[in-house]
Amino acid sequence: MPIHTYDCLQNQVFPQLRTPKFSSIKLSDVLRKQAKEYDDQMWERDPDLIQLRRLATSEFKAIYSSGLEYYLGGNWEKARECFLQADALMTEGDSGGDGPSRTLLSFMENKQFKCPPEWKGYRDL
Repeated sequence: MPIHTYDCLQNQVFPQLRTPKFSSIKLSDVLRKQAKEYDDQMWERDPDLIQLRRLATSEFKAIYSSGLEYYLGGNWEKARECFLQADALMTEGDSGGDGPSRTLLSFMENKQFKCPPEWKGYRDL
């Protein structure tokens, strides 16, 4: 099953998830139902996700995609260059920078931008 994530803003405070007061519905049941209803076409239907993607120019997408390939492939020096460029493009566009680029840059920085020898192309969250 593919997993898609989209980090749009950094340093957010998220509200605590709850079910309505005096409801007998369990939060875990609500979340399970939402997970069952999710499919990757959600990225084409959800108005919020569509609007968020409008901020990404074709130049940004190309640079970010290259950075992601380098990152997953273990070439973190090249990935760093691409993610810095991608973040700068979003900063120039008054979008406050690029959350996904900044997240990966921060992770790589914690490893001094050196890909660990045991790298398998992913990291545990």
